[in-house]
Amino acid sequence: MAGNFQWLTMAQAVQQLGQRLAIDTTQPNNFWTNSELQIYISQALRQYNSLVWYWRKDFQFNSQNLWNSLGTLAGSPRLRTLTDTYCYTEMEYMLLELPSGGTWTGTNQFSITDLSQALQRRRDEMIQVSNCGQTLLANIPLTPNTIRTELPDNIIDVERVRYIPQTGDPTTLYRDDTIANEFYNAPLYELEAGTRQTFSLSSEPPLSWQVDIPPDQAGTYEAVVLQSGAPFNPPDSTLLNIWNDHAWVLEYGALADLLGRESEATDRERAAYCQKRYMDGLQLMLKTPWIELGKINGAAVSLDSIYAMDRFSPDWDSDPSGFGPNIVVGGTDFIAAPVNSGIGCTVLANAPVPSSPSDFIQCSRSDWEIVILLAQSRACWKMGGGEWKASLELEKQAIQSCSAENSRLRSLGAFGDVLDQRGLQQERDVNRYNKKGDNG
Repeated sequence: MAGNFQWLTMAQAVQQLGQRLAIDTTQPNNFWTNSELQIYISQALRQYNSLVWYWRKDFQFNSQNLWNSLGTLAGSPRLRTLTDTYCYTEMEYMLLELPSGGTWTGTNQFSITDLSQALQRRRDEMIQVSNCGQTLLANIPLTPNTIRTELPDNIIDVERVRYIPQTGDPTTLYRDDTIANEFYNAPLYELEAGTRQTFSLSSEPPLSWQVDIPPDQAGTYEAVVLQSGAPFNPPDSTLLNIWNDHAWVLEYGALADLLGRESEATDRERAAYCQKRYMDGLQLMLKTPWIELGKINGAAVSLDSIYAMDRFSPDWDSDPSGFGPNIVVGGTDFIAAPVNSGIGCTVLANAPVPSSPSDFIQCSRSDWEIVILLAQSRACWKMGGGEWKASLELEKQAIQSCSAENSRLRSLGAFGDVLDQRGLQQERDVNRYNKKGDNG
């Protein structure tokens, strides 16, 4: 794997981690295997990047689609590639079970179904909290003279709705609620058919939205929605559909479930630790600056939220090739940009993880101590008891160092704080978890 740093290979990193753990990595039957240590180092690199926001990268693309996800675009530095099988393997190592991936060859304390269900529950919760599974749902059927639209059960949330009539111009619907319609649109609310102006979610049954005026002609809706991930079905491998560098958060959430249930595997102390790390990770996901700069055909442009564009230029996407010039930012990785144009984005990339022992670790000499401490503390988790608790001081040191390095990197520019907030504008404008005022 080519890169800027060529001073430490994965094989050498594994040897160093083995020395920290006082094992002979040349022997095959150790408490930790080389393959296991390589996974811990890989996850430590991802955890380091999620804490420090280190590996930024430029990405250029040209798409015929208005809406695109940087998590699925070919060649994207944020391409989501990790699968549930990868997580099963690491969790099996941590639980002192045989590392057999999506099949189960371990003890009766757990099963592959236990691991799969725990991962899937936590994965979908992470998607909801972080808003990282947005997609465009087109051609949603509507029934004339009916105000309510039902949705499939894999839809978690609805960000934006647009009415597409068979004839005439589309209308972007303003998100409101039924109380506002009663106060300001009565007595016509829900009575007079015509062109709807708003949609509401607050008082409707789950998996539905409601418009203020029943449509008087056939057409469809188009919606930006938050979608749950694909069901896991081991032994088949399924993409996690979250950012690679937050996979460690997912695993801690699943481990908290597995060790916190009433069974012979119950371990309240480590379950509480895993739950704490999982909750910390969720908060981290809400702050991560996944996109920082944007360009169209080589010229710098602003990054604006869906909310702001719909309020101040509601017909902005009527001309998919000519709006702006700007890039519209939705949930994590989800953007709209003029079609058939050269789009450039500076993003927080996936941590570069070596795929073979001879590949170089893409980490500076000054930060390698942080990474190996994270890997060492993760490797010590499976020891449990006093030895594991003693290793928590190593993790504490690593996290404190990550915080200091993050602060240093943010201070390199006069407007570092603004740079790191640009991709979070939709979350701030809609404010899904701490609603203030009337914006959302």
